[in-house]
Amino acid sequence: MNAESSPQPQKSRTAKSRRRDGRTSRRAGGQTPPFVFRDGGREWTQAEMELLGTVADEEAARRLGRTRLSVACKRQKCGIPSFRPWLRPWTPDELALLGKLPDAEVARRTGHPVGGVRDKRYQLGLAQIDRKLPPWTPGEDALIGQFPDKEVARRTKRSPAGVRARRALLGLGDIFDRNPDWTPEEDALLGTVPDEEVASRLQRTRLAVQQRRLKFGIPVRSPFRHQWSEAEMAMLGTESDRVVAERLGLEVSTVVYQRMRRDIPTANPRQPWTEAEEALLGTRPDRDLARKWGRTELGVAVRRRELGIKVFRKKRQARP
Repeated sequence: MNAESSPQPQKSRTAKSRRRDGRTSRRAGGQTPPFVFRDGGREWTQAEMELLGTVADEEAARRLGRTRLSVACKRQKCGIPSFRPWLRPWTPDELALLGKLPDAEVARRTGHPVGGVRDKRYQLGLAQIDRKLPPWTPGEDALIGQFPDKEVARRTKRSPAGVRARRALLGLGDIFDRNPDWTPEEDALLGTVPDEEVASRLQRTRLAVQQRRLKFGIPVRSPFRHQWSEAEMAMLGTESDRVVAERLGLEVSTVVYQRMRRDIPTANPRQPWTEAEEALLGTRPDRDLARKWGRTELGVAVRRRELGIKVFRKKRQARP
């Protein structure tokens, strides 16, 4: 038999050739069969489509030889709900159970995880039901609002958090607020010292003091951020920066920055170095020279390094 007449084995069609043939058929007016769905390189068949949503996406991907992401995208594109019970939306009957049964019981009945039940209950503003405690009685509800939450918790043998949740469920405010109303004397203290100090004096939180100060538009008094007045500006350069900082309750760096920003010379200008002083640098310890000249040890060390003079080191005596 001739080799030319022998049948050639049919090559498997690649995804690229199938896409090319599909474009050709569409140009020629051909229609794709209704049972074939295209998704990326590999086509989706009717049997594969019917499997979506009946099992988990991981199981469907394993059976179909596809990735889980491909299966999930195809299922969501077709509007098919997930097989996982906690990924489906809540029904009105399931929402009616929230707040009436413990979260674990709602999770067991609905198939949602306990965390999902708790988050949904928090979202709806419903209190948690604990089977260990009996339901609230009218007499216990009457105590809420008449006494602080801790006292109600002690009388009803419940937790303060449970009392707060019950009070919020009844729509009752906390009339026994730990922070009483502000007095004119307390308002007058705002902005005179830093917020931290005001909070310490008034036994309030720093955030409460800050919000009260901002409400009246009072500028902050801070050792790092300060609004300078004309009288305070006049003090710059009259005395040392440290003394000015102590009088104004500020950091020394804040005073130095403001003085240098306005080109105000310091009250204690640096004493120029003489040739005799520079000649002694490195011959004795910096501390001794600083004490002798009335300078700081740091200033002596800086000048010595500027001149390239090594630090004084006491010579060791040779052992006999």
